[in-house]
Amino acid sequence: MPTMPPNNDDTIGDSSSGGAPHKSHVEMKNLLKDGASKGKKFVDMLVPASPLTPRQHGHAALGSSDDDLHDESHKISDNFEIEGGESSGDEGSDGSSCHDGGGAHGHGMAHGTATPAQVAVNIFISFVGAGLLGLPYAFSRSGWLLGSMSLAAVSSGNVYAMLLLVKCRKRLEEMGHTGIKGYGDVGREVMGPRGEVLVNICLVISQAGFATAYLIFIAANVRSIIEKAGRGMIIYSCVPLLALLVQFRDMKKLSPFSLIADVANLMGLSAVIFQDFEYYTHDDDIAAVDFSGLIYVTSVCIYSLEGVGLILPLESSCADREGFPKLLKQVIFGITCLMTFFGICGYVAFGDSTISPISLNLKGESAAFVQLALCLALYLTYPIMMFPVSDVLEDLFLSDSNKPPRSYWPSRSFRVFMVFTTATVAYTLPNFGKFLELVGASICTLLGFILPCYFHIKVFGKAKLKTWELILDSSVIVLGLFFGAIGTWDAILKLMEDDEVSENTPEL
Repeated sequence: MPTMPPNNDDTIGDSSSGGAPHKSHVEMKNLLKDGASKGKKFVDMLVPASPLTPRQHGHAALGSSDDDLHDESHKISDNFEIEGGESSGDEGSDGSSCHDGGGAHGHGMAHGTATPAQVAVNIFISFVGAGLLGLPYAFSRSGWLLGSMSLAAVSSGNVYAMLLLVKCRKRLEEMGHTGIKGYGDVGREVMGPRGEVLVNICLVISQAGFATAYLIFIAANVRSIIEKAGRGMIIYSCVPLLALLVQFRDMKKLSPFSLIADVANLMGLSAVIFQDFEYYTHDDDIAAVDFSGLIYVTSVCIYSLEGVGLILPLESSCADREGFPKLLKQVIFGITCLMTFFGICGYVAFGDSTISPISLNLKGESAAFVQLALCLALYLTYPIMMFPVSDVLEDLFLSDSNKPPRSYWPSRSFRVFMVFTTATVAYTLPNFGKFLELVGASICTLLGFILPCYFHIKVFGKAKLKTWELILDSSVIVLGLFFGAIGTWDAILKLMEDDEVSENTPEL
Protein backbone atom coordinates (compact mmCIF):
# COMPACT_ATOMS: atom_id res chain seq x y z
CA MET A 1 0.00 0.00 0.00
CA PRO A 2 1.50 3.34 -0.97
CA THR A 3 2.64 5.41 1.99
CA MET A 4 1.83 9.07 2.35
CA PRO A 5 4.79 11.47 2.48
CA PRO A 6 5.61 12.47 6.06
CA ASN A 7 4.54 15.86 7.32
CA ASN A 8 7.33 17.30 9.48
CA ASP A 9 5.42 20.46 10.39
CA ASP A 10 4.03 20.87 13.87
CA THR A 11 0.99 22.75 12.56
CA ILE A 12 -1.51 22.12 9.83
CA GLY A 13 -2.04 25.14 7.66
CA ASP A 14 -5.40 26.37 6.41
CA SER A 15 -5.39 27.91 2.96
CA SER A 16 -8.40 29.99 3.82
CA SER A 17 -6.73 31.64 6.75
CA GLY A 18 -3.35 32.39 5.30
CA GLY A 19 -1.66 29.27 6.70
CA ALA A 20 -2.71 29.82 10.34
CA PRO A 21 -2.51 26.64 12.35
CA HIS A 22 -5.59 24.78 13.51
CA LYS A 23 -5.17 24.50 17.26
CA SER A 24 -7.39 21.45 17.58
CA HIS A 25 -5.40 19.62 14.94
CA VAL A 26 -2.14 20.48 16.68
CA GLU A 27 -3.41 19.28 20.05
CA MET A 28 -4.77 16.08 18.57
CA LYS A 29 -1.49 15.40 16.79
CA ASN A 30 0.52 15.96 19.99
CA LEU A 31 -1.80 13.69 21.98
CA LEU A 32 -1.48 10.91 19.42
CA LYS A 33 2.27 11.32 19.30
CA ASP A 34 2.54 11.25 23.10
CA GLY A 35 0.25 8.22 23.35
CA ALA A 36 2.19 6.31 20.73
CA SER A 37 5.44 7.07 22.53
CA LYS A 38 4.11 5.79 25.86
CA GLY A 39 2.56 2.70 24.33
CA LYS A 40 5.79 1.84 22.58
CA LYS A 41 7.74 1.69 25.86
CA PHE A 42 6.08 -1.60 26.81
CA VAL A 43 7.10 -3.21 23.51
CA ASP A 44 10.61 -1.77 23.82
CA MET A 45 11.05 -3.72 27.06
CA LEU A 46 11.09 -6.83 24.89
CA VAL A 47 12.35 -5.40 21.60
CA PRO A 48 14.62 -2.42 22.25
CA ALA A 49 15.23 0.07 19.51
CA SER A 50 18.20 -0.71 17.34
CA PRO A 51 21.03 1.78 17.78
CA LEU A 52 22.43 1.10 14.34
CA THR A 53 23.25 4.11 12.20
CA PRO A 54 22.83 4.14 8.44
CA ARG A 55 25.46 2.17 6.57
CA GLN A 56 28.81 3.81 5.88
CA HIS A 57 30.54 2.15 2.96
CA GLY A 58 33.96 2.71 1.61
CA HIS A 59 36.02 -0.49 1.84
CA ALA A 60 36.06 -3.52 -0.40
CA ALA A 61 36.45 -7.13 0.67
CA LEU A 62 39.75 -8.28 2.13
CA GLY A 63 42.15 -8.94 -0.69
CA SER A 64 39.80 -7.41 -3.27
CA SER A 65 40.61 -4.64 -5.68
CA ASP A 66 37.00 -3.44 -5.92
CA ASP A 67 36.75 -0.14 -4.07
CA ASP A 68 33.46 1.03 -5.56
CA LEU A 69 30.93 -1.12 -3.72
CA HIS A 70 27.66 0.76 -4.07
CA ASP A 71 24.84 1.04 -1.55
CA GLU A 72 22.47 -0.78 -3.91
CA SER A 73 24.66 -3.90 -3.90
CA HIS A 74 24.63 -3.98 -0.10
CA LYS A 75 20.92 -3.45 0.39
CA ILE A 76 20.14 -7.08 1.16
CA SER A 77 22.24 -7.12 4.34
CA ASP A 78 20.04 -4.45 5.89
CA ASN A 79 17.14 -6.89 5.97
CA PHE A 80 18.71 -9.15 8.59
CA GLU A 81 18.91 -6.61 11.39
CA ILE A 82 16.89 -6.05 14.52
CA GLU A 83 14.04 -3.83 13.48
CA GLY A 84 12.36 -1.48 15.87
CA GLY A 85 12.43 1.96 17.35
CA GLU A 86 11.48 5.18 15.70
CA SER A 87 14.87 5.69 14.19
CA SER A 88 17.99 3.78 13.38
CA GLY A 89 20.10 6.57 14.73
CA ASP A 90 19.93 9.62 16.94
CA GLU A 91 18.06 12.26 15.03
CA GLY A 92 18.21 15.95 15.36
CA SER A 93 15.23 18.25 15.39
CA ASP A 94 15.36 18.51 11.64
CA GLY A 95 15.01 14.77 11.28
CA SER A 96 18.53 14.24 10.00
CA SER A 97 20.67 11.49 11.48
CA CYS A 98 23.42 12.58 13.80
CA HIS A 99 26.74 10.76 13.66
CA ASP A 100 29.58 10.93 16.08
CA GLY A 101 32.28 10.60 13.49
CA GLY A 102 34.21 7.66 14.82
CA GLY A 103 31.18 6.11 16.46
CA ALA A 104 31.02 4.25 19.71
CA HIS A 105 34.27 2.75 20.90
CA GLY A 106 35.98 4.24 17.89
CA HIS A 107 34.63 1.65 15.48
CA GLY A 108 32.02 3.62 13.58
CA MET A 109 29.09 2.09 15.47
CA ALA A 110 26.42 4.02 17.36
CA HIS A 111 26.09 3.58 21.09
CA GLY A 112 23.71 0.79 22.07
CA THR A 113 20.88 1.58 24.45
CA ALA A 114 19.63 -1.87 25.46
CA THR A 115 20.14 -2.99 29.04
CA PRO A 116 21.51 -6.46 29.82
CA ALA A 117 17.99 -7.59 30.75
CA GLN A 118 16.59 -6.43 27.41
CA VAL A 119 19.38 -8.12 25.48
CA ALA A 120 18.93 -11.32 27.51
CA VAL A 121 15.21 -11.38 26.67
CA ASN A 122 15.96 -10.88 22.98
CA ILE A 123 18.53 -13.67 23.01
CA PHE A 124 16.01 -15.97 24.67
CA ILE A 125 13.30 -15.12 22.14
CA SER A 126 15.75 -15.59 19.26
CA PHE A 127 16.79 -19.10 20.31
CA VAL A 128 13.74 -20.71 21.92
CA GLY A 129 11.26 -21.78 19.27
CA ALA A 130 9.73 -24.71 17.46
CA GLY A 131 12.94 -26.76 17.57
CA LEU A 132 12.47 -27.19 21.30
CA LEU A 133 9.31 -29.22 20.65
CA GLY A 134 11.31 -31.75 18.63
CA LEU A 135 13.95 -32.42 21.30
CA PRO A 136 12.03 -35.06 23.35
CA TYR A 137 11.67 -37.28 20.29
CA ALA A 138 15.33 -36.67 19.38
CA PHE A 139 16.32 -37.75 22.91
CA SER A 140 14.19 -40.88 22.53
CA ARG A 141 16.22 -41.73 19.41
CA SER A 142 19.64 -41.15 21.00
CA GLY A 143 19.04 -41.75 24.70
CA TRP A 144 18.75 -39.04 27.31
CA LEU A 145 22.46 -38.96 28.21
CA LEU A 146 23.81 -38.92 24.65
CA GLY A 147 21.15 -36.38 23.73
CA SER A 148 22.15 -34.12 26.61
CA MET A 149 25.83 -34.42 25.73
CA SER A 150 25.10 -33.64 22.07
CA LEU A 151 23.07 -30.59 23.04
CA ALA A 152 25.86 -29.36 25.33
CA ALA A 153 28.48 -29.87 22.62
CA VAL A 154 26.40 -28.08 19.98
CA SER A 155 25.68 -25.23 22.41
CA SER A 156 29.36 -24.77 23.25
CA GLY A 157 30.39 -24.82 19.60
CA ASN A 158 27.57 -22.45 18.74
CA VAL A 159 28.66 -19.88 21.32
CA TYR A 160 32.27 -20.16 20.19
CA ALA A 161 31.32 -19.60 16.55
CA MET A 162 28.97 -16.70 17.32
CA LEU A 163 31.63 -14.90 19.33
CA LEU A 164 34.03 -15.38 16.42
CA LEU A 165 31.71 -13.17 14.35
CA VAL A 166 31.86 -10.52 17.07
CA LYS A 167 35.66 -10.71 17.05
CA CYS A 168 35.74 -10.53 13.27
CA ARG A 169 33.63 -7.38 13.19
CA LYS A 170 35.76 -5.74 15.87
CA ARG A 171 38.93 -6.58 13.97
CA LEU A 172 37.50 -5.33 10.67
CA GLU A 173 36.42 -2.07 12.30
CA GLU A 174 39.93 -1.62 13.70
CA MET A 175 41.20 -2.06 10.13
CA GLY A 176 38.93 0.78 8.97
CA HIS A 177 35.97 -1.17 7.56
CA THR A 178 32.73 0.56 8.54
CA GLY A 179 29.02 -0.18 8.32
CA ILE A 180 29.31 -3.80 9.46
CA LYS A 181 25.85 -4.34 10.91
CA GLY A 182 25.10 -7.99 10.24
CA TYR A 183 26.39 -11.39 9.23
CA GLY A 184 26.14 -10.62 5.53
CA ASP A 185 28.32 -7.52 5.95
CA VAL A 186 31.11 -9.66 7.39
CA GLY A 187 30.76 -11.96 4.39
CA ARG A 188 31.08 -8.97 2.07
CA GLU A 189 34.22 -7.65 3.75
CA VAL A 190 35.86 -11.09 3.72
CA MET A 191 34.74 -12.52 0.37
CA GLY A 192 33.42 -9.54 -1.54
CA PRO A 193 29.85 -9.07 -2.83
CA ARG A 194 29.56 -12.79 -3.50
CA GLY A 195 30.25 -13.51 0.16
CA GLU A 196 27.42 -11.22 1.17
CA VAL A 197 25.07 -12.92 -1.29
CA LEU A 198 26.14 -16.37 -0.05
CA VAL A 199 25.48 -15.56 3.59
CA ASN A 200 22.17 -13.86 2.94
CA ILE A 201 20.90 -16.61 0.66
CA CYS A 202 21.73 -19.13 3.39
CA LEU A 203 19.90 -16.96 5.91
CA VAL A 204 16.92 -16.76 3.55
CA ILE A 205 16.80 -20.55 3.22
CA SER A 206 17.06 -21.05 6.97
CA GLN A 207 14.37 -18.44 7.71
CA ALA A 208 12.06 -19.91 5.08
CA GLY A 209 12.82 -23.35 6.52
CA PHE A 210 11.75 -22.23 9.97
CA ALA A 211 8.54 -20.75 8.57
CA THR A 212 7.82 -23.99 6.69
CA ALA A 213 8.39 -25.99 9.87
CA TYR A 214 5.78 -23.81 11.57
CA LEU A 215 3.17 -24.78 8.98
CA ILE A 216 4.05 -28.48 9.36
CA PHE A 217 3.61 -28.12 13.12
CA ILE A 218 0.29 -26.30 12.79
CA ALA A 219 -1.10 -28.91 10.41
CA ALA A 220 -0.10 -31.80 12.68
CA ASN A 221 -1.55 -30.26 15.84
CA VAL A 222 -4.81 -29.03 14.31
CA ARG A 223 -5.36 -32.49 12.84
CA SER A 224 -4.87 -34.02 16.28
CA ILE A 225 -7.76 -31.83 17.50
CA ILE A 226 -9.97 -32.00 14.41
CA GLU A 227 -9.44 -35.52 13.10
CA LYS A 228 -11.60 -35.07 10.00
CA ALA A 229 -9.55 -32.12 8.77
CA GLY A 230 -7.05 -32.94 6.03
CA ARG A 231 -3.48 -31.67 6.09
CA GLY A 232 -3.86 -29.89 2.79
CA MET A 233 -6.96 -28.06 3.89
CA ILE A 234 -5.30 -26.94 7.14
CA ILE A 235 -2.08 -25.78 5.55
CA TYR A 236 -3.60 -23.92 2.62
CA SER A 237 -6.26 -22.34 4.84
CA CYS A 238 -3.37 -20.61 6.62
CA VAL A 239 -2.27 -18.95 3.38
CA PRO A 240 -4.83 -16.09 2.96
CA LEU A 241 -4.19 -14.34 6.27
CA LEU A 242 -0.45 -14.99 6.14
CA ALA A 243 -0.41 -13.55 2.62
CA LEU A 244 -1.80 -10.32 4.12
CA LEU A 245 0.54 -10.25 7.12
CA VAL A 246 3.68 -10.61 5.00
CA GLN A 247 2.72 -7.44 3.11
CA PHE A 248 3.88 -5.27 6.04
CA ARG A 249 7.07 -3.41 5.12
CA ASP A 250 7.79 -2.04 8.58
CA MET A 251 8.79 -4.47 11.32
CA LYS A 252 7.35 -2.13 13.94
CA LYS A 253 3.85 -2.87 12.65
CA LEU A 254 4.44 -6.56 13.42
CA SER A 255 5.41 -5.87 17.05
CA PRO A 256 1.89 -6.54 18.44
CA PHE A 257 1.81 -9.91 16.68
CA SER A 258 5.28 -10.70 18.01
CA LEU A 259 4.21 -9.87 21.56
CA ILE A 260 1.13 -12.11 21.33
CA ALA A 261 3.25 -14.89 19.85
CA ASP A 262 5.80 -14.67 22.66
CA VAL A 263 3.12 -14.85 25.35
CA ALA A 264 1.34 -17.77 23.66
CA ASN A 265 4.62 -19.59 23.13
CA LEU A 266 5.64 -19.17 26.76
CA MET A 267 2.26 -20.39 27.98
CA GLY A 268 2.30 -23.38 25.65
CA LEU A 269 5.83 -24.51 26.48
CA SER A 270 5.23 -24.11 30.21
CA ALA A 271 2.06 -26.16 29.99
CA VAL A 272 3.88 -28.92 28.08
CA ILE A 273 6.49 -29.20 30.84
CA PHE A 274 3.85 -29.38 33.59
CA GLN A 275 1.77 -31.92 31.71
CA ASP A 276 4.78 -34.16 31.12
CA PHE A 277 4.62 -35.19 34.74
CA GLU A 278 0.97 -36.23 34.40
CA TYR A 279 1.63 -38.70 31.59
CA TYR A 280 4.31 -40.89 33.17
CA THR A 281 2.26 -44.09 33.09
CA HIS A 282 4.39 -46.40 30.90
CA ASP A 283 6.89 -49.16 31.70
CA ASP A 284 9.30 -48.49 28.82
CA ASP A 285 13.02 -48.56 29.45
CA ILE A 286 14.53 -45.09 29.30
CA ALA A 287 17.72 -45.51 27.30
CA ALA A 288 20.77 -43.45 28.21
CA VAL A 289 22.84 -43.96 25.05
CA ASP A 290 21.90 -45.08 21.54
CA PHE A 291 24.50 -44.12 18.95
CA SER A 292 22.18 -44.95 16.06
CA GLY A 293 20.38 -41.67 16.77
CA LEU A 294 23.51 -39.52 17.11
CA ILE A 295 23.26 -37.84 13.69
CA TYR A 296 19.56 -37.15 14.14
CA VAL A 297 19.80 -35.66 17.63
CA THR A 298 22.80 -33.52 16.64
CA SER A 299 20.93 -32.12 13.63
CA VAL A 300 17.88 -31.27 15.73
CA CYS A 301 20.09 -29.63 18.38
CA ILE A 302 21.76 -27.47 15.71
CA TYR A 303 18.36 -26.46 14.38
CA SER A 304 17.07 -25.67 17.88
CA LEU A 305 20.03 -23.42 18.71
CA GLU A 306 20.20 -21.60 15.38
CA GLY A 307 20.29 -17.84 15.87
CA VAL A 308 23.65 -16.75 14.50
CA GLY A 309 22.07 -14.26 12.10
CA LEU A 310 20.99 -12.00 14.97
CA ILE A 311 24.18 -12.05 17.03
CA LEU A 312 25.84 -8.96 15.54
CA PRO A 313 22.67 -6.80 15.73
CA LEU A 314 22.15 -8.00 19.32
CA GLU A 315 25.72 -7.12 20.24
CA SER A 316 25.33 -3.69 18.63
CA SER A 317 22.14 -3.01 20.58
CA CYS A 318 23.86 -3.68 23.89
CA ALA A 319 24.81 -0.61 25.93
CA ASP A 320 27.74 -2.56 27.36
CA ARG A 321 29.22 -4.16 24.26
CA GLU A 322 32.29 -5.33 26.15
CA GLY A 323 30.08 -7.33 28.49
CA PHE A 324 28.09 -8.97 25.68
CA PRO A 325 30.22 -12.15 25.38
CA LYS A 326 29.75 -12.96 29.06
CA LEU A 327 26.02 -12.20 28.86
CA LEU A 328 25.66 -14.40 25.77
CA LYS A 329 27.40 -17.31 27.48
CA GLN A 330 25.19 -17.00 30.55
CA VAL A 331 21.92 -16.82 28.60
CA ILE A 332 22.84 -19.65 26.21
CA PHE A 333 23.86 -21.77 29.20
CA GLY A 334 20.44 -21.17 30.75
CA ILE A 335 18.70 -21.95 27.45
CA THR A 336 20.73 -25.16 27.09
CA CYS A 337 19.72 -26.25 30.59
CA LEU A 338 16.07 -25.52 29.78
CA MET A 339 16.27 -27.47 26.51
CA THR A 340 17.96 -30.41 28.24
CA PHE A 341 15.30 -30.46 30.95
CA PHE A 342 12.53 -30.18 28.35
CA GLY A 343 13.96 -32.97 26.23
CA ILE A 344 14.52 -35.37 29.11
CA CYS A 345 11.10 -34.70 30.69
CA GLY A 346 9.30 -35.31 27.41
CA TYR A 347 11.17 -38.54 26.74
CA VAL A 348 10.73 -39.85 30.27
CA ALA A 349 7.02 -38.97 30.24
CA PHE A 350 6.17 -40.86 27.05
CA GLY A 351 9.03 -43.32 26.57
CA ASP A 352 9.04 -45.17 23.29
CA SER A 353 5.76 -43.49 22.29
CA THR A 354 7.34 -40.02 22.15
CA ILE A 355 6.32 -38.13 18.98
CA SER A 356 7.76 -35.12 17.21
CA PRO A 357 6.50 -32.53 18.01
CA ILE A 358 5.90 -33.46 21.65
CA SER A 359 2.59 -31.59 21.73
CA LEU A 360 1.01 -34.46 19.77
CA ASN A 361 1.53 -36.75 22.76
CA LEU A 362 -0.77 -34.65 24.92
CA LYS A 363 -4.38 -35.74 25.35
CA GLY A 364 -7.57 -34.26 26.77
CA GLU A 365 -9.15 -30.80 26.81
CA SER A 366 -6.10 -29.12 28.29
CA ALA A 367 -3.98 -30.64 25.53
CA ALA A 368 -6.12 -28.93 22.90
CA PHE A 369 -5.58 -25.58 24.62
CA VAL A 370 -1.80 -26.09 24.71
CA GLN A 371 -1.69 -27.14 21.07
CA LEU A 372 -3.77 -24.18 19.93
CA ALA A 373 -1.61 -21.79 21.97
CA LEU A 374 1.54 -23.12 20.32
CA CYS A 375 -0.12 -22.99 16.89
CA LEU A 376 -1.09 -19.37 17.47
CA ALA A 377 2.44 -18.51 18.57
CA LEU A 378 4.03 -20.04 15.48
CA TYR A 379 1.36 -18.68 13.15
CA LEU A 380 2.01 -15.11 14.30
CA THR A 381 5.76 -15.67 14.19
CA TYR A 382 5.59 -16.75 10.54
CA PRO A 383 5.38 -13.19 9.05
CA ILE A 384 8.30 -12.11 11.26
CA MET A 385 10.41 -15.00 9.97
CA MET A 386 9.46 -14.18 6.38
CA PHE A 387 10.09 -10.43 6.75
CA PRO A 388 13.77 -10.48 5.70
CA VAL A 389 13.12 -13.30 3.23
CA SER A 390 10.69 -11.18 1.25
CA ASP A 391 12.99 -8.16 1.09
CA VAL A 392 16.07 -10.14 0.09
CA LEU A 393 14.35 -12.13 -2.64
CA GLU A 394 12.66 -9.03 -4.01
CA ASP A 395 16.05 -7.31 -4.25
CA LEU A 396 17.40 -10.32 -6.15
CA PHE A 397 14.51 -11.03 -8.51
CA LEU A 398 12.55 -7.80 -8.99
CA SER A 399 13.81 -4.79 -10.88
CA ASP A 400 13.60 -1.32 -9.37
CA SER A 401 10.66 -0.47 -11.63
CA ASN A 402 8.72 -3.41 -10.15
CA LYS A 403 9.43 -2.56 -6.51
CA PRO A 404 7.85 0.02 -4.15
CA PRO A 405 7.37 2.91 -4.31
CA ARG A 406 7.30 2.76 -8.12
CA SER A 407 5.09 -0.31 -8.26
CA TYR A 408 3.45 -2.37 -5.51
CA TRP A 409 1.56 -5.17 -7.23
CA PRO A 410 4.61 -7.17 -8.42
CA SER A 411 5.97 -7.11 -4.88
CA ARG A 412 2.64 -8.05 -3.34
CA SER A 413 2.17 -10.90 -5.78
CA PHE A 414 5.71 -12.11 -5.14
CA ARG A 415 5.11 -12.25 -1.37
CA VAL A 416 1.87 -14.17 -1.84
CA PHE A 417 3.76 -16.60 -4.07
CA MET A 418 6.39 -17.15 -1.36
CA VAL A 419 3.74 -17.96 1.24
CA PHE A 420 2.11 -20.38 -1.17
CA THR A 421 5.51 -21.96 -1.87
CA THR A 422 6.27 -22.58 1.82
CA ALA A 423 2.77 -24.04 2.23
CA THR A 424 3.38 -26.40 -0.68
CA VAL A 425 6.72 -27.52 0.75
CA ALA A 426 5.07 -28.07 4.14
CA TYR A 427 2.39 -30.20 2.52
CA THR A 428 4.94 -32.17 0.51
CA LEU A 429 7.22 -32.85 3.53
CA PRO A 430 4.81 -33.68 6.35
CA ASN A 431 7.31 -35.10 8.86
CA PHE A 432 8.21 -32.42 11.38
CA GLY A 433 11.19 -34.27 12.89
CA LYS A 434 12.78 -35.19 9.57
CA PHE A 435 12.38 -31.66 8.28
CA LEU A 436 14.19 -30.32 11.37
CA GLU A 437 17.01 -32.77 10.71
CA LEU A 438 17.35 -31.63 7.08
CA VAL A 439 17.50 -27.91 7.87
CA GLY A 440 19.76 -28.42 10.89
CA ALA A 441 22.28 -30.65 9.12
CA SER A 442 22.54 -28.49 6.00
CA ILE A 443 22.02 -24.74 6.20
CA CYS A 444 22.28 -24.34 9.97
CA THR A 445 25.59 -26.21 10.08
CA LEU A 446 27.01 -23.98 7.35
CA LEU A 447 25.81 -20.74 8.96
CA GLY A 448 26.43 -21.68 12.58
CA PHE A 449 29.84 -23.33 12.42
CA ILE A 450 31.64 -23.47 9.07
CA LEU A 451 31.42 -19.86 7.87
CA PRO A 452 32.26 -18.16 11.22
CA CYS A 453 35.45 -20.24 11.58
CA TYR A 454 36.40 -19.58 7.95
CA PHE A 455 35.84 -15.84 8.36
CA HIS A 456 37.91 -15.87 11.56
CA ILE A 457 40.90 -17.40 9.75
CA LYS A 458 40.58 -15.01 6.79
CA VAL A 459 40.18 -11.84 8.88
CA PHE A 460 42.99 -12.44 11.36
CA GLY A 461 45.29 -14.46 9.12
CA LYS A 462 47.05 -17.67 10.01
CA ALA A 463 50.14 -15.79 11.21
CA LYS A 464 48.24 -13.81 13.83
CA LEU A 465 46.15 -16.67 15.19
CA LYS A 466 47.38 -18.79 18.04
CA THR A 467 48.14 -22.39 17.20
CA TRP A 468 45.19 -23.72 19.21
CA GLU A 469 42.83 -21.23 17.53
CA LEU A 470 43.93 -22.29 14.05
CA ILE A 471 43.64 -25.97 14.95
CA LEU A 472 40.22 -25.48 16.54
CA ASP A 473 38.86 -23.42 13.64
CA SER A 474 40.17 -25.89 11.07
CA SER A 475 38.76 -28.83 13.05
CA VAL A 476 35.32 -27.23 13.28
CA ILE A 477 35.33 -26.56 9.53
CA VAL A 478 36.32 -30.14 8.67
CA LEU A 479 33.89 -31.69 11.15
CA GLY A 480 31.17 -29.32 10.00
CA LEU A 481 31.65 -30.25 6.36
CA PHE A 482 31.73 -33.96 7.19
CA PHE A 483 28.70 -33.86 9.46
CA GLY A 484 26.80 -31.54 7.11
CA ALA A 485 27.29 -33.93 4.18
CA ILE A 486 26.43 -37.07 6.18
CA GLY A 487 23.52 -35.46 8.04
CA THR A 488 22.00 -33.90 4.94
CA TRP A 489 22.24 -37.16 3.00
CA ASP A 490 20.73 -39.09 5.92
CA ALA A 491 17.85 -36.59 6.20
CA ILE A 492 17.15 -36.74 2.46
CA LEU A 493 17.07 -40.55 2.51
CA LYS A 494 14.63 -40.52 5.43
CA LEU A 495 12.39 -37.98 3.72
CA MET A 496 12.29 -40.19 0.64
CA GLU A 497 11.19 -43.22 2.65
CA ASP A 498 7.65 -44.37 1.93
CA ASP A 499 6.33 -43.66 5.39
CA GLU A 500 4.30 -40.53 4.79
CA VAL A 501 1.71 -39.50 7.30
CA SER A 502 -1.57 -41.33 6.97
CA GLU A 503 -4.66 -39.22 6.64
CA ASN A 504 -6.08 -41.15 9.59
CA THR A 505 -3.40 -40.31 12.13
CA PRO A 506 -1.79 -37.07 13.26
CA GLU A 507 1.44 -38.75 14.29
CA LEU A 508 4.63 -37.47 12.69
